[in-house]
Amino acid sequence: MLDLIQAYENYLTKVKHASANTIASYMRDIRQFSQWLNTTEGIDVIDASQLNISDYMHHQESEGRSGATMSRCLASLKNFYLYLVSSGFLEVTPIKEIHVKRSEKKLPQILTGREIELLLAQPVCIDAKGYRDKAMLEVMYATGMRVSELIDLDIDDVNLEQGI
Repeated sequence: MLDLIQAYENYLTKVKHASANTIASYMRDIRQFSQWLNTTEGIDVIDASQLNISDYMHHQESEGRSGATMSRCLASLKNFYLYLVSSGFLEVTPIKEIHVKRSEKKLPQILTGREIELLLAQPVCIDAKGYRDKAMLEVMYATGMRVSELIDLDIDDVNLEQGI
């Protein structure tokens, strides 16, 4: 059955062009499920039922896995079984109506005034890179902009006359 798992990894890499982190996480989840299924039920992943998957998710919860980890694991398995269906290895996916507890969303922590001062004082303004880094931190702090938004800024996005 490792051939199906390997085929799915090739699909993620060559067809879906998934990131290395996504591939590593998905494959780890699927291989752990496959190993658990083989050890506890004596069956391969292609023979798994909805009950097997539900039992595995309960096993994950009893092991103390976080809600985020369990959600990712379930997403990994859902995508794997959808791949098996779309590739003709299965007629229907065994994952239906399986839900896990959602992870708690945590509020972002706010920096203190002192921490902000220390952060803004970090770049050493002795060369162009230092001035650039200081300007980037100042813009992000003043606007609430994300790093990705700052990186995507073009000179045409700035209008000094209008102050935007």
